[in-house]
Amino acid sequence: MLISILRESKKDAKGREVENRVILTPPLITTLKKECPKAEIIVEADAGKKIGFTDEDYLNAGAKKIVSHEQALSADLVLGVKETKLEDFNKLKKNIFMSYQHFAESRERTKAALDSGAAFICLETMEKEIDGRKTFPCLAPMSEAAARVVVRHADWFALLSKHIIGSGLSQTGFKNLKVMILGAGTVGRTAAKEFGNRGYEVHLIDRPNLKKLSQSIEGAFFAVSSMYTSGINPEKLITKELLKKMTPGGCVYPVDIDQGGGIEGAFLTSLLEPFELKKIEGTEVYCFAPPNLPSLGARTTSEALGTAILPYLIEIINMGLDKAKEKNTTIRTGVNITERKITHPGLANLSPKQL
Repeated sequence: MLISILRESKKDAKGREVENRVILTPPLITTLKKECPKAEIIVEADAGKKIGFTDEDYLNAGAKKIVSHEQALSADLVLGVKETKLEDFNKLKKNIFMSYQHFAESRERTKAALDSGAAFICLETMEKEIDGRKTFPCLAPMSEAAARVVVRHADWFALLSKHIIGSGLSQTGFKNLKVMILGAGTVGRTAAKEFGNRGYEVHLIDRPNLKKLSQSIEGAFFAVSSMYTSGINPEKLITKELLKKMTPGGCVYPVDIDQGGGIEGAFLTSLLEPFELKKIEGTEVYCFAPPNLPSLGARTTSEALGTAILPYLIEIINMGLDKAKEKNTTIRTGVNITERKITHPGLANLSPKQL
């Protein structure tokens, strides 16, 4: 099997590059070669340059050669981090593309994927059951990273926009800033812990206690949306009417924005302008919603993501996709599209208008 590593590229609204991650670092290439000695690995030129890895590093780790973007797309198994570019779908030749895709957010990209004839393994929908609870092993490290970035941004936002130390000081009698977090998955739990450790007043809301949402967002300076259901867009549970209950001048964080976002009126922002924010129309709160928050810590998150996908990748290479997905339910839940058909139930159940 010929495997390729893509050089990631994602532009913000102003055409600036904002993606720094790479799916596999050179040390992970070495590990992969040990487990799959017959696999041939090619790497797109400058794939790891943004986080300090040269093409020579990849060759020394066991990669066969450095190639162009077009050559990388022709491999049997194409490995990336972000969504397939619209212009790249017609360059795929019934091969396998493994990355985050978020097809539910784009009807155009979903149709292009179906027309391409390629199989798409979506990292965000790969599920694993632990103690009766669904987990997303390839999404979890990026979710944790995104939550940590959000909390650090919130600290600085309060400081720079309001000259407030969010956790307060004991001598002032100032009440700590209030945070409402919607969703108790990896993002929500991590954000709640991080905010709590900093002394914020934290309210964590999940589906069983949605009736407390209105009360919990009242007077909140920060609101985080992190509701996730595999393969489909989140509901807009945080409406503009609820946002009007927040403290004016506060900020919202729709961490689920790449899947559509759970905050009404939220819009994409850029990692390159973290404090040049705009208010959500009709409200007095600002929005920070880059679709790739983990890219701020790309060296760390690249290593974490590569480590998470490695065992599944080894199975696919050694067994082939058909046998691997038959044996391993986590791999099977990641396959969203194959043989020009939608196979993931969440994506398949969306209406044509939702796609």
